[in-house]
Amino acid sequence: MYVIETRGLKKCYGGGEEFCVHALRGVDLQVRKGEFLAIMGPSGSGKSTLLHILGGVEVPTSGQVLLEGVDLVKLGDDQRTIMRRERMGFIFQSFNLLPAFTAEENVALPLDLGGTPPAESCQRAAEMLRLVGMSQRRTHLPSQLSGGEQQRVAIARALVKEPALLLADEPTGNLDTTNGQQVTSLLRKLVDEREQTIVMVTHDPDVAEQADRTVRLRDGLVESSGKQTG
Repeated sequence: MYVIETRGLKKCYGGGEEFCVHALRGVDLQVRKGEFLAIMGPSGSGKSTLLHILGGVEVPTSGQVLLEGVDLVKLGDDQRTIMRRERMGFIFQSFNLLPAFTAEENVALPLDLGGTPPAESCQRAAEMLRLVGMSQRRTHLPSQLSGGEQQRVAIARALVKEPALLLADEPTGNLDTTNGQQVTSLLRKLVDEREQTIVMVTHDPDVAEQADRTVRLRDGLVESSGKQTG
């Protein structure tokens, strides 16, 4: 079974077929456990729409989205929210850390919201910060961290509930080359050492090279899909 799979995925914005803007025109995608997939394509190709649908943030006009065999499309809003919270982790270009929370508090937040006892939340947050090399900065606020450090904290937060799927939206987009390489190497390490399944949207071919496979979209369709070489 695939961790995430789409079948005949279509997304149309606007009213009625006559005025419909097709963001996705029938996308079939399969991602296995422990696979690092990069999604690329020009602006308007459907990358962000696809990622939002994979993450259960949007629903398709038609087609299936199977997360560990469960069709997200058939779930109600509350059920989809639970799946998103329990089985997915999200990494954003803008980090999305709470400015008044320390690094450790930011990482523990998903656990706290889910009712995990405080002592266990702190312990698991500390473990995740150690995993991403941020133990020394756990008491720092986001404003006291570099962009690369903030993204590492965000990755730790995404991992703290041990998600089946990690979704990354331009995770190096706000970083300089050095920090971007470090974050990309960290994602690669998570795949190699923890068999973490990652789907990442990126415009940077150097970042995409670290993935196992790249899917290229154009005009809402898969233009090509293949393993990295070299």
